[in-house]
Amino acid sequence: MTDLSMQTLTQAVKARFNDTPDPRLMQVMHALVEHLHAFAKDVQLTQDEWMQAISFLTATGQTCTDKRQEFILLSDVMGLSMLTVMLASKKPDGCTQDTVFGPFYIDGAPAYENGDDIANGAAGSPCLVSGTVNSVDGQAIAGAKVEV
Repeated sequence: MTDLSMQTLTQAVKARFNDTPDPRLMQVMHALVEHLHAFAKDVQLTQDEWMQAISFLTATGQTCTDKRQEFILLSDVMGLSMLTVMLASKKPDGCTQDTVFGPFYIDGAPAYENGDDIANGAAGSPCLVSGTVNSVDGQAIAGAKVEV
């Protein structure tokens, strides 16, 4: 890239992705570059601030393991995980939005019947939780599954 300026940089960087074989990925990368550049201009991001951000992202990556994915938690904190869930499962007005599984969801956890002790006898005062799962028109949905 030669002869770059504040007016030409974004388009030059986007051009790097023009040969991306997946058209959707190319669209996403073009938009990501545009929005990142617009963000930096909007907040007048300094080099020191960008280095702090890089250090934060690097430290986040360094804490990841095959069992601990800190970038997913960062995505949750930033609201991006929930936003992508909302975009993928648009609901009519009045519906409860889908949600992300969160960091403590355990796929394949044991199933309990209604009324079972999910604390498995742990010490403390029991807490009774009850509710219904209803359709938009207020009718109970038979066989709805609630995971806690």
